[in-house]
Amino acid sequence: SETPGSNPNGTFEYLIADNYDPSKEIPEGCVTRVIPAFTWAVFPCRGAMPDALQTTNKAIFSEWLPNCREYEIAAGINIEMYSDPRDFLKGLQDEKYYCESWIPVKKKE
Repeated sequence: SETPGSNPNGTFEYLIADNYDPSKEIPEGCVTRVIPAFTWAVFPCRGAMPDALQTTNKAIFSEWLPNCREYEIAAGINIEMYSDPRDFLKGLQDEKYYCESWIPVKKKE
């Protein structure tokens, strides 16, 4: 069985998501995906986009994961949560703009 987001040919599925409401019809061209339950390592990110998120993701994969003694990646997916840019004076370019990167992890064996 394949993990959502993974693909044997090296490509990946990129989706923009919202909460699913089963009482509403799914708009044409949209799909639903079930994200399996995981333990998530959540990394806060603050600053102008896209540099702030790129810097955070680089640190996660080049520093945190290689040095983490307790956890490893559990699946080939991750979630990025973005704040509403309208809540910040300079929108996505605001130095206080907030987002998060969620990485599924599991205890190392």
